[in-house]
Amino acid sequence: MEMDWQKIFPGVWNFQAGENDVTLTGFAGALPAAELRNGSEYPLPENVSCRRFNDSIVLRISLNESDRVFGGGLLFQRVMSDNAVYHLRADHFRYSDNGRSHAPVPFLAVTDGLGIFCNSPRPVSLYIRTAQRLEDQKQLVERSRADDPQWSCFNPPYYIEIAVRAKGAEFVLFKGRDLKDCTAKFNLFCGGGALPPKWGLGFWHRTRMEMDSRAVRAVVDEYRKHDLPLSVIGLEPGWQSGAYPCTWDWSEKRFADSKELIAELLQDDIRVNLWENGYISKKSSLHSQLLPFAGSHLVWGGIVPDYTLPEVRQIIRRHNEKTHLDIGVSGYKLDESDGLDIWLWPDHAEYPSGLDGFTMRNIYGTLFAATTFESFHKYDRRTWGLTRSVNGGGAYLPYVLYNDNYDFREFLTALVSSGFTGALWCPEVRGADNGNELLRRFQLLAVSPMLLLNAWATDTFVWSFPEVEAGIRQAIELRKSLMPYIYSAFAKYHFYGIPVYRPLAMDYGMFMDQQTIAQAELDDTENPYQMVSAEDVTDQFIFGETLMAAPLAPGETSRKVIFPPGKWYDFYTGEAVACASGVQVIEYGADAPLPLYAPDGAVIPMEKDGELVIRKFGDKPGSFELYEDDGETFAYERGEYSWRTLNA
Repeated sequence: MEMDWQKIFPGVWNFQAGENDVTLTGFAGALPAAELRNGSEYPLPENVSCRRFNDSIVLRISLNESDRVFGGGLLFQRVMSDNAVYHLRADHFRYSDNGRSHAPVPFLAVTDGLGIFCNSPRPVSLYIRTAQRLEDQKQLVERSRADDPQWSCFNPPYYIEIAVRAKGAEFVLFKGRDLKDCTAKFNLFCGGGALPPKWGLGFWHRTRMEMDSRAVRAVVDEYRKHDLPLSVIGLEPGWQSGAYPCTWDWSEKRFADSKELIAELLQDDIRVNLWENGYISKKSSLHSQLLPFAGSHLVWGGIVPDYTLPEVRQIIRRHNEKTHLDIGVSGYKLDESDGLDIWLWPDHAEYPSGLDGFTMRNIYGTLFAATTFESFHKYDRRTWGLTRSVNGGGAYLPYVLYNDNYDFREFLTALVSSGFTGALWCPEVRGADNGNELLRRFQLLAVSPMLLLNAWATDTFVWSFPEVEAGIRQAIELRKSLMPYIYSAFAKYHFYGIPVYRPLAMDYGMFMDQQTIAQAELDDTENPYQMVSAEDVTDQFIFGETLMAAPLAPGETSRKVIFPPGKWYDFYTGEAVACASGVQVIEYGADAPLPLYAPDGAVIPMEKDGELVIRKFGDKPGSFELYEDDGETFAYERGEYSWRTLNA
């Protein structure tokens, strides 16, 4: 297929393959950020080709042997996507990185600074360093496994093939200096990252499902007694007159005084966030209005409105504004848009807009989030909430992903991999078997997009294990003290597209690449093809400008810490680590704080007793761009913000 790449911004090109079709960014309402106009110029990459075969369009990218590939959606078990195949689909994570994802974003980034985005909600499959063709002039060299020690199941030449089952699809190429630069351009193409209100970065507590307004007040009183700051109370399904399917109407039995309750909480600077799913009960005041715009199938007996239709969005906005926003509700938790197959609609479901069930499922979480966000934008009130799924184009939406998985290491890996999705991930706390587990989970939360204790089905509190309460308080205080640093990082995410949470490779390249190591040991069950890959750092990350977190898992008192080249310093003591770069095993106490390190020259703005405190590490000169605005409204979109350069 002849490709007609059009330059749309410096270092950004798009190509419409086949017929014009719907796009992920179109459904999300995402418009490219103005900052894209200031990007660096690069020549159009020449290693890309495209063809059509039957009902699929296939874009192909040739790679150099040293290239490594990242992306392919939110991942829980790996960060690097070399030698992987993903069949992308919005779904609940079920213990395998196979393309079923809460954020099945069809974006890939290559270490040489090339990014590719398939801007389509249709079925997309990614074949990453796995697909080789008979016609390739540079072909795989055959080796005999029986007698050649150099045999490998993966050999050069390497390619990416992106297959879209559709009549047409838009592809977008991004070229930058490196992984960070091309990923930032992708985020800016999707509207720039979400900028939270300052209260959204505070402490959240979600109440048990069956609680009424009296019980909610009792929870707030407990936080006062324990002298712990509370920013948001989340009300789970019981706030409604019916749920699963939902009414979106207040329960007169449990929350007859909802207006008074919210007013009381706002006086104490505590916001209220409401849980919803998108399936409307016959008992809802919205049912008759939305019924003409419903899809062909029910979920839990509720209708499934077609959120692509302006009429649906208008009905929902009007309802939310009258019954929620006008009495002070500050946000939503948007549930059940990700799966499972057994209770969501089938792929062949039909919608009034003409979309099929597969396409609707890939965009439903994004549409749900965009619909609710529109009302807050209209009211000039920033919001911060939760969602179960989002897709390409959703970077600008102020929602953080979550799920029902509760594996600590997978939570941590998802936070690291989220840097390549244009989405945010929350490793929430629900419960814990012991104090150490609760402490370790809170420490990870302290440097995540949302500090959330989700007690919807538990009686867990910060003080549930007295022996670690001081350590948890320290983690909460750490987050509060780092607010100027974290808030500035979100501003750079919004204005410049730089992910707040990033794998080490995004900032430091493949300095730990071990591709040349000897062949892995054969295991006829676990590793029958003796697969070997480059070092994939899944349990450390850079957040904000420079800080590196190396969280401890529950039960750990030591761990391997990988230090990128250069001098590194302990964040708490300011002392240089014994190993300037490379791998080091470090011992920690059972109640040690979150392992946190700063590179030579790091400048970290912090808040203490209402004043700005600047910390500087090492001898190398450094600087920091400090962002400030009102923290509440969209005045920053009207130019009401400032950047201050802190030099040390």
